[in-house]
Amino acid sequence: MRTHLFLLICGALPLLSSCSHTGSVSKKETGDGKFETLPFVGSFQVKRATLPNGLRLIIQKDPSSPTFAYQTWFNVGSRNEVPGKTGLAHLFEHMMFKGTSKYPDGRFDALLEQAGAEGENAFTSNDHTVYIQEMPKEGIDLITELESDRMVNLIVNDASFKTEREVVQNERRFRKENSPEGTMYQTLFETAFNTHPYRWPVIGYEQDLISMSAQDGRDFYTRFYSPDRAVIVVVGDVDENRVLKRVERLYGDLPARKTQNPPYEQEPEQTAQRRKRLELNIEVEKVWLAFKIQGLNSSDTPVFEAIQGLLTEGRNGRLNRALVDAGIATAVGSGSIALRDPSLFLIEADLQKGKNALLAESVILRELERLKQTPVRADELKRATNVMRFRFMSRLLTSHGRAHVLGQFETENGSIEAGLAQQEQVYSVTPEQIQETAKRVFQTAKLSVITGIPKSANAGKDQP
Repeated sequence: MRTHLFLLICGALPLLSSCSHTGSVSKKETGDGKFETLPFVGSFQVKRATLPNGLRLIIQKDPSSPTFAYQTWFNVGSRNEVPGKTGLAHLFEHMMFKGTSKYPDGRFDALLEQAGAEGENAFTSNDHTVYIQEMPKEGIDLITELESDRMVNLIVNDASFKTEREVVQNERRFRKENSPEGTMYQTLFETAFNTHPYRWPVIGYEQDLISMSAQDGRDFYTRFYSPDRAVIVVVGDVDENRVLKRVERLYGDLPARKTQNPPYEQEPEQTAQRRKRLELNIEVEKVWLAFKIQGLNSSDTPVFEAIQGLLTEGRNGRLNRALVDAGIATAVGSGSIALRDPSLFLIEADLQKGKNALLAESVILRELERLKQTPVRADELKRATNVMRFRFMSRLLTSHGRAHVLGQFETENGSIEAGLAQQEQVYSVTPEQIQETAKRVFQTAKLSVITGIPKSANAGKDQP
């Protein structure tokens, strides 16, 4: 797909009443002295090595299928851009599939296709850029050769840059201008953030894309694509020591650049409610409510996982009952937009035809007030955390899913250990934590609301 995936709240999953916990997190050195061995989930173990140039390699061996997933996580995203150059991180993601000094344009894709690769993909987020492949086990030498080559030898010329810039401009029109949800998502962050780089869309602004040059791409590549900003994750039927030796040989001599991130202003505290109303090509009204939350590694993160479970996961979620079962909305979702720096907890609802967004908003605020005023029953909280446990465990069913979780933990949480520890905390959240966090965060004076209404539609019949 090679495209920015803007975050949307996922639908509810069935309740799972019991599931294995993740293992306790501890380290030990293996006999070769190069790998750390970490317990992961159930009987799975993970090996991690760090090369002298800062590149981290994570391997989770799984011989159940003669295949493997290979992901490269770069510590660079739209937060590393500057005003006037928005969308450069995502545009450069596209450039990474062009030619190198060793492999001409098109050869990368052709070689992977010949080797039986599937799932070749990439995505850019606010904080990271990730490149993804899945292949038969025999392809490990090929993918390490290709990925190490394009980390340093990419050709960024005027012709290829112009081609990919046009692709991204078309993608922007499809995912933003012509997408009601994309327009609402962009507007939400522009409304909620005044100074932080999260305020601009990952895909960038049209005027910035138009003004970019190949030199901008070359400068970005030189600054941010280096081994000290990369984490390689391999999950599947591989020999760990052989992969390590291969990675050491191909990546070990690549220079670490130790590039500093561009400075930016901290987002000031929001002290007044912010609202935007958009006329969109939709049939029914939509409403999104967002509250500022701390970054991913905050102690609040497990609490918001539990709150998501309480509000919108499963048929018994409070907002499902209050909005969907009551005939006000057709769908409702919630969740943290988990980013490195302070971000948002989002609640979204698609309304029934003829229903007013203000009515849905009043119901949502009423349910948030209940969280503040009345401790959640133990059995209801248990149901919510069981659902969230199922959601997490379902991500581990495939090698691709496990690689994504490992890459996310190592890069976004800072380490696999930190990510596992945070995930475990979800299952021990208390009613008191729910109540305290709700009181502190769900303050209407710090609320941002984006309402989407059908073009030329009259106000709905229902009033709060």
